[in-house]
Amino acid sequence: MGTINLYKIDRERIELFDKALESKMQTASNRIIDRSNGSNEDVFDCSLYISDSKEEKNISWNWLLHSFDKEDIKMPSSPKAILVIERNYESIYAVTFGHSFFLVDKFCDKDFGFSYARKLKFEEIKTTTLTSPGLRRNKVVNTYINYNELEFNSGESFAKLKAKEVVPQDFSLYKPSLEIGTSIRFVTNTDSLDAIIDLICYIENTIMTREDQCKIPVFTKITDKEYIEELKNKLYDEIKQESTKINISELDIVGVTEIFNNNDGMFKLKYKRFENEVTILNEDIIRSFCNEYNIDFNSQVLNIRVVSYYNGESVQTNTVYDLIDYTIDSEKCLLSKGIWYRYNNDYLNYLRASLSEIDIEYHPEFDFSKAIHSEYIDAMYEIEHDHSEYHGKSEGEIKKSLIKKYYLERVFNEIQERDNGFINYDRKLTQMGSSKIEVMDLYKNHCMYAVKIGNTSAKLCYAIDQSLTALKLYKSGNIPQMPNIDKVAIWLILERKTHIEDSSGKPDFDKLDMLMLKNRLDQWKKEVRLQGFKPVIFINYYSK
Repeated sequence: MGTINLYKIDRERIELFDKALESKMQTASNRIIDRSNGSNEDVFDCSLYISDSKEEKNISWNWLLHSFDKEDIKMPSSPKAILVIERNYESIYAVTFGHSFFLVDKFCDKDFGFSYARKLKFEEIKTTTLTSPGLRRNKVVNTYINYNELEFNSGESFAKLKAKEVVPQDFSLYKPSLEIGTSIRFVTNTDSLDAIIDLICYIENTIMTREDQCKIPVFTKITDKEYIEELKNKLYDEIKQESTKINISELDIVGVTEIFNNNDGMFKLKYKRFENEVTILNEDIIRSFCNEYNIDFNSQVLNIRVVSYYNGESVQTNTVYDLIDYTIDSEKCLLSKGIWYRYNNDYLNYLRASLSEIDIEYHPEFDFSKAIHSEYIDAMYEIEHDHSEYHGKSEGEIKKSLIKKYYLERVFNEIQERDNGFINYDRKLTQMGSSKIEVMDLYKNHCMYAVKIGNTSAKLCYAIDQSLTALKLYKSGNIPQMPNIDKVAIWLILERKTHIEDSSGKPDFDKLDMLMLKNRLDQWKKEVRLQGFKPVIFINYYSK
C-alpha cells in the first residue's frame, strides 16, 4: 500500500520549476512509458530527482549542550525525492517524497485539488480547514464525526479537505479516504510507477470530465501580469502610508500538510548582509529586526527574506511578500503565498446574503463634520484657554493641543451624550487583571456601541475588535456596574462624500468597496448571535 502526494504543475511556472529542480535536487533517472493504443498516442515522460542526504545539520538546541561544555549534536538531513511526469508533453504532475513538497508547492496549480474535489461525492467529511482573509480567525480547522455535509459560512474558502469519497463497489485504484489541498494525497493498493500513471489517467480521463457534484468556494487566480503589477503597487503604497498591517497566518497548508508556523520550526530573517534567527514569525518580530539594523520597514519589509526550517532542516526561502495575507478592498482581490486571487462569485454571493441579515440603519441627524468638530474646539478653547498648561501659548498653539485632546471620535461621542441621550463610556477604562479595557464607546436603550471614524477597512475594523473584546468581557460577568444589553452595535462614521443608501434610505453594502471590513462584520455578526444578542450596524458620514 502506497501514499501518493500528487501535484499538478502550473504551466506558466514550469521554467522556474525546472530551475529549482536543477539547483536543489539531482537528476537520478529518466523513463519513457508508452501507453499508446492504436491511433491514440499516450506517452509519459517520467523523471526522478533526489536530494543529497549526506549533509549533516546542527540541531536547534545545541546552545544547551554548549552551556554544559558538550559538543554539538548533528543529524543527517532527511532524504527527499520528486517524481515528475509529463503526459503527452502537455500536463505535468509531480509526486513528492519526504519534505520535497515544500519545493513543489510554490510551482503548482493551486486550483487543481479543489477542482478535483468538486467532481466528487463524499460519504463522510472528516476535517476541513477554512480560511477567512482579514478576520482574526484567519484559518479554522474543523473535525467531524459521522458527517457528510461540506459545511462553510459566508466569507470562507476551503484551504484543505479530508474526506471519504463515494466510489463504485469494485473500485480499486485508490482508497476512498482523500486529503485535498493544493495537492491531493491518495492511498493506493500498490507501490508502483504504473499505479501513479493509472491514477493520472483516471483523473484526466474520468474525474475531470464530469460535471461538478458539489460547491466548494475557493479563490480564482489572477493571471493578467499588468493587473498584478497594479495590485503590487497598491500594496506597496498602503505599507508606505502605514494604512495596512503585515499579516502572516500561524497556520499554513503546504500541499495537504498543516504547518503551524510558530510551533513546527524556526526561521532566519535576512536582508543584505544582516540576518537573525527567530522562533516566531509576525509583524512585531520583523519590525524589531528592521529596527536593530536600521532597515526602513515601510519601504523594504516585503523584500526581507525568510528562511524556514522544518525539523532542523532548511526547507524553503521566501520573501515576506510571499508569506503575507492581504486584501485590496476596492479590487476584491487577495494576496496569499505570493499569488493574487480574485474573490469568486460564490464567495461574494454568500457574503452578500449573510450581511443582508443584519439590521443596518442610517440616521442623518447623527452625521458629523469638520465644521462641527471645529465649533466644539472653539467652545472648549473658551472654557480651557486659561488653564495653567496653556500659559504662554498662542491661540493657535492652544487649539492645536485641544485638537489632539478632543480628537474626532471623542468629540462625536461627547456630542451624542450631550444632545442625543446616549451614555458616553469613551475613555472610561475598566481594570481587568493587569490591563485596563475600554468596554464600549456609547450606550443607549440596552445597546452597546463601538464607534469608529475612517475611510479604510484597516481603520474601521478596530471597532469590530473592540466590540468583540467587550462582548466576551460582558459575558464573563467580570465588568462591574455594566448595564444590561440585548443588542450590540457597530457605529461606522464613513469619511466619504458619496452615500451608500438605496432609494428607501437603507445603507447598501454593495456600494461600499471594503471587502475586508465586510468579512470582519460577517464574523462579528455570527459571534454576537452566538452570544445571544442582536447585531446592529449604524452608518453615518464625516465630511471635511
